[in-house]
Amino acid sequence: MKKGFVAAALVAMGMSSVPARAETPDEEATAELAVVHDDAKFVGEAAKSNLWSVRSARLAVLLARNAKVEALALQEIAEHVQVTEGIEALAGKLGVPMPTQFDPVIGGLFRRLASLRGNRFDRVYLHTVIEAHRFDVEILSQALASQDADVKAFAEKNLPVLRGHLEAAQEILRTLPSE
Repeated sequence: MKKGFVAAALVAMGMSSVPARAETPDEEATAELAVVHDDAKFVGEAAKSNLWSVRSARLAVLLARNAKVEALALQEIAEHVQVTEGIEALAGKLGVPMPTQFDPVIGGLFRRLASLRGNRFDRVYLHTVIEAHRFDVEILSQALASQDADVKAFAEKNLPVLRGHLEAAQEILRTLPSE
């Protein structure tokens, strides 16, 4: 059940749009050259993922059983609010609408997360943080190739923050008791 939730969250958050890695170095080099960074698409995807991060972290502050999970959620809120400001500035510049609500699939995933309690909530929340931040790190890494100085600066500034969240969630998950 948990794996299904995480897999559905990945698809719904746009993970399927992340390019697959090639099998050989030559194929990888060719694939890298073929990827054209789309700033507007990046901002839209980053905005949707950031909305998930902020709202799920707020939920975790209310429902987390483990103090480390709650502390991570508080850190996520504080730092993703700053990320939101950067995304809003880029969205305004590029004419990309900011999401204010989840699409129906993500809304369903959020309601499912909200229905969990105890260690189960903590574990599923951490899995969503890990998968969302893997996606975020991937798209921000790609944004480093942007020709737009503001997009590139946003990626450079926020990549370390998101990597930190990813690493913290992975570490906390390793220490949680099993269900």
